[in-house]
Amino acid sequence: MKRMVVLTLLMALAVGWSTPIEAQGTAVSKSDGQSEKLAQRQQQALYQYQKKQEKAQQKAQRRSDQQQRKAAKKYDKEQRRLLKNSNRPAKQTP
Repeated sequence: MKRMVVLTLLMALAVGWSTPIEAQGTAVSKSDGQSEKLAQRQQQALYQYQKKQEKAQQKAQRRSDQQQRKAAKKYDKEQRRLLKNSNRPAKQTP
């Protein structure tokens, strides 16, 4: 039974391979040129969109880094102030 199935598949494939393949025309039609131009425009638009997205991402990253540096600076300043006050002797009230 398996041999029959394999033989049938091989025959079907052999018939498919033996059929002549038609050559495509080498002449470029007007619609092919237009579709090619359209594809180029779409690709260019996509490229420009990606560049804008990349630029916006870089801008957001710079802003985030700036805010993080500012917060770290503020934290360090607060820690220095607390350390300075902890080393100072306590005030004595009369």
